[in-house]
Amino acid sequence: MEKIDMESIGLTERFIREAGGYNGLYIGRVSSQHKDMYSVITQEGEIKAGVSGKFRYLAGDDLTRYPAVGDFVMMDRADDAKGSAVIHHVLARKSVFIRKAAGTTKDAQVVAANIDMVFICMSLNNDFNLRRLERYLSIAWDSGATPVVVLTKSDLCHNPEGRLKAEMLITRPWGYWLS
Repeated sequence: MEKIDMESIGLTERFIREAGGYNGLYIGRVSSQHKDMYSVITQEGEIKAGVSGKFRYLAGDDLTRYPAVGDFVMMDRADDAKGSAVIHHVLARKSVFIRKAAGTTKDAQVVAANIDMVFICMSLNNDFNLRRLERYLSIAWDSGATPVVVLTKSDLCHNPEGRLKAEMLITRPWGYWLS
């Protein structure tokens, strides 16, 4: 089986240095989450993993301390030849996209971590809402990633350039793309 180039999926020297402090553990990147189980990419391939009991105890009810998609984690194995891996640590995040968790709680939920860019797609049809776009931009900037606004359905808007100039560009210091 061909090894996966971890640098091609975002592993940088910063993460490698931090991972060096965890002897006997292997680095991987979370690619998806399914309740309490995670799919993690290692140089050996994609494996299933769960967090250790100690990790769960130390994280407690703080959902932001648990692994999220994009996190680099330290595990007890790099392949699944002997079953699912156990995640022991989450490496420090360079960026984190957080939202309020679903339901009535005030908990925060990490949507993604270690992202460079956030694409915000918004239709120019009747659903266009400048205030919503501003909220999304604020969340994207707060995450540490760079937001890119992609405006769609310009064919359903009679005068897209005029609408944008009237609603956004006069007072906003950012540009736009039409598609």
